[in-house]
Amino acid sequence: MRRPPREYRVPRMRFLRTGLVLVMGFALGTSVGCGPSRGAPRDAAEIARQEASRRLAGDWLLVSYQPETPLEPMFAGLLAAQMGTLVARFDGQQMTATGTGVATTRRYRVTQANGDRVAVVTYDESGIAYDAVGEFKGNELWFASLTIPWRGRGVLRRVR
Repeated sequence: MRRPPREYRVPRMRFLRTGLVLVMGFALGTSVGCGPSRGAPRDAAEIARQEASRRLAGDWLLVSYQPETPLEPMFAGLLAAQMGTLVARFDGQQMTATGTGVATTRRYRVTQANGDRVAVVTYDESGIAYDAVGEFKGNELWFASLTIPWRGRGVLRRVR
């Protein structure tokens, strides 16, 4: 299991598809395998991941995202069209992102959680993992996607 770097200012996630994956992949993006477990949780870390998974479940609106590296004009335009329209739904196992010209489903799981902080990994259709970290701040999730080429920072706001 990879650990997110200790130093980050704003947590990360990812989703956009085919060149524009916003993960919030914190995903962010929650054990995608951290839904309800059978039996009692084994330890405090598992309990924390389950709680983070419950907090992440639901619909989140993309309100901002700034890629670390500037995007090509076509992708920058697609990203701009997502602000305030793209909704990421987390259900404990899958993240579904729906926006302007974007509709994708990704598996995800919460890998770490501590208080308001969470680390999430999302998987594209090829099984490639994208890491993200996030921090719950009221009804928002501030995230940072960590995996090249989709490094960036953003904010999701809870819709329901």
